[in-house]
Order: sequence, then C-alpha cells, then structure tokens
Amino acid sequence: MPSEPFIAEQIAELSTDLTFDDLPDEARQKAANLILDVLGSVIGSKRVPSSRIAADVALELGGPEESTVIGHDRKVAAANAAFANAVQGYAFDFADDHNQSNSHLSVATVPVSLALGEKLHASGKEVVEAVALGDEVVCRLGSAFLGKTYYQGFHPTSTCGTFGATIAAAKLMNLDHRQTVNSLGIAGSQVGGLMAWNTSGSYTKRLQAGHPAMVGIISAMMAERGFDGPPAIFEGEDGFLQAYSYQRQYDTDWITEGLGDNWEFVKTSIKVYPCCRYSAGHLDACLDIASRYEPQPDAIDRILIRSSEYTIKLLARPRKMDPQNVVDTQFSMPWQAAIALIDGKIDVDTFTEENIHRPDVRELMKRITWVVDQEFERRYPEHYSCAVTVTMEDGTAFTSEVDNPKGDWRNPVTQAELEAKFVDLAAREIDDQNRIDQIVDFVTAIPEKEDVSQLFRLLT
Repeated sequence: MPSEPFIAEQIAELSTDLTFDDLPDEARQKAANLILDVLGSVIGSKRVPSSRIAADVALELGGPEESTVIGHDRKVAAANAAFANAVQGYAFDFADDHNQSNSHLSVATVPVSLALGEKLHASGKEVVEAVALGDEVVCRLGSAFLGKTYYQGFHPTSTCGTFGATIAAAKLMNLDHRQTVNSLGIAGSQVGGLMAWNTSGSYTKRLQAGHPAMVGIISAMMAERGFDGPPAIFEGEDGFLQAYSYQRQYDTDWITEGLGDNWEFVKTSIKVYPCCRYSAGHLDACLDIASRYEPQPDAIDRILIRSSEYTIKLLARPRKMDPQNVVDTQFSMPWQAAIALIDGKIDVDTFTEENIHRPDVRELMKRITWVVDQEFERRYPEHYSCAVTVTMEDGTAFTSEVDNPKGDWRNPVTQAELEAKFVDLAAREIDDQNRIDQIVDFVTAIPEKEDVSQLFRLLT
C-alpha cells in the first residue's frame, strides 16, 4: 500500500487541478463577496498612519511597474503592492473571520490575488479560484490547531495566512505540482506572526496581513525558478504543525478531510464592527440592550459580561482597562462595551484618538466585570457566544445573550448590507458615487470579467 501523500502534495494537487467550474456556486459567491469586503478597507484606510507608512515603503521599494498600490496612482513590483494593500486592508480590523481557525482569511489572499491578477491580466474566474483556494488553505490549517495556537503566542491570520497567500499566488502563476509543493515549503520558512502586538497596541497587528501577502508572492516566484522546499512542511517532525501548535495539540484531518469537496471557507464571517471579531458577541449584546431598554449610563450600577476563556484573555487583560491607542481600543472588551452602551452604535469613527480617553466611557468602564462561562467555553471555537447583563441602580436588570454574532455564517450579513459597508468605507476616499457604484458592479460580477486589471482604472 502506498503511503499517504504529504499534505503539501495534496494541496498542490487541488491547486493544479482546480477549475472555476469545480467551485460550488456558494464558494464562487463567497469569494467575490470577500474581494469586495477587503477592498473596501483597502480603499477607506488610506489616511490611517499604518497604511501611509506601508504605502510609503512599498513605493520606495518600487520595482517593475506591475501592480497598483491602491489609493496611489503608481505601480510597483507585485509583492510590494500586495504588501501595502494588505496592511491597508487590515487597518480598520474589519477583515473577515473564520471561527474554527481563529483567522482572518482574505486580508492577505485578496491583495495577493488582485496584485497578481493585475500583473498577469488574469480573468475574474482565475482570481476567484485563487481567493477560494487560498482562503480554504488558511481555514483548514488554522482549524487543525483546535482553537489553541493563540495559547502558543501565534497569530493564525499571519502564520496560516502565509500559506494561503502562497497557494493563491501559485495558482495564479500556474505553477505545476512540484513547483507548488516547493512554494509551500519555501513559505514555511518565512512564517511569522507573534501575538506580542496585543501587549502594547502595536501596528504589527496590521503587518500580519502585509507580511504573508509579500511572502506568498516571493515564495511562488522562487519556486517557479527552481528553488525547492521541504514537502513535509506541515506534518514533518520539525514542520509547521509541531512548531506552531500549543503543546503539540493538532488534528491533520481538519486539513485533508474533504479537501476540494467541502469548502470550509464559505463559513467565513463578514464583520459588522471594525475591531476584534471576538468583540462581536458582547457588542451585539450591548447594542441590543441599548436599543431595547435605553439604560441611562449614569443610572447603571454594574455590567457583567460572560464569555469564553480566550475572549477574556485577549480582550480583558489589565491593559485593556486603560487603553492607550486605537489598536488597544479595538481589543478592549470594557472600553467597547462602555462606548456601545453610551453611544448606541459602533463604527469606524468609534475607534479614534479623540474617543480613547473620553471621561464618560472611562467612568462606565469601572463598573464592568467579566467571567468565563463554562457553557460558552464548551461551544468555543465553533460558536463565539457571549452574554451581557446590565443592572441598574434600582435593581432592574437587562440581559442579552448571543450565540452567533451578526456576520456569522449562521447569522449572515445580507448582500445589501455587505455592499453598504463597502460604500461607506470607499466614500471615505472616493467622492464620486458613480465610481464607487462601478467598483461594486465590477467586483460583484468579477467571474464575468476577462481582465481583472481593468478594475484598477477605477481604483486610481
């Protein structure tokens, strides 16, 4: 009996064999929607400091005029453009999320696919194939860590995203089977993404989209030229799964079972709040309470948030009681809960320097506590469950419990809501509504487009 092919070989076989017609309708639609979703943040975040820095670096690095740094009427080498566009796409922390893998799939794969799509004059179908394949790899790799790679200090958006970006690039570059295996092996030596950004609210959170995007293209380019990599990059004794898992807890069945038949990435959540996806449960609950009961902040005695263990570890560590910058607020459960109950809304303009130290928010934060709910912990990571109870000074209590926050595939955004999100973000930089509408029309019909590079006429 022949031994099972290496995981990289199985992924490479899917990549080289996959055609647009092999994708189910749901996967095609999801890929197109995710392209639009990421593109909105890329366009809208141009003036955010982290975006400006990444764009400046990409423009200085330059290279052949292959791909556009979106928001800047200049082309640079595809890897440099993908880098800048991915950092921009992550600036608002509005990137799609997959529960089981704890990862933001498309924030690297879409910039890679668009940059190479522009360079190669790829068709819309080819770009959709690349995004679907890249996102599927991120999903499956992240899920194999059983929701625990965070405890090892790694950010799966970056670690798993490096391989997703690489396979998207390999697909668009039409690498053969051996070259594709090598590209994954090469990518494995460039995987990075520490959770250390959360200790200081660092911009390196946003770098963890740009780095995978750049590495993905470089890995595929090196493999195309004959550079090799270890085929056992995933399951080998010193491979990715052993190195990046928590106490070597992982399950390779999540990667290989049903690969190419069952498309896990279609379960990706599209965010409705520009902050950590783990925040969605308590924000849904707080906004529900604010809308239904209109509790006056000055009359609130206490607020209790029940959530899963990792949500609390990520969003309620001591620094989160005193957030010092925008990234801190994007990852502060008490700050978010307080401002949601006071303002009754959460949007991009919630997370600003002006709001960080608002006295009314800081005062209400003092009355917020949190506990791990063992039932919610049991449901994690399949469900991001949360409950909020607001108790008033007169003893009246209001509770809202959320199992699948808005945007989850079981509680999805509508097509109209997705497009409205894009329009709101794009309008921050484009003052021509007709041009915004043309971008929406192009991307929603992207499988019908013969040359994706035409999109960039609308983006510059």
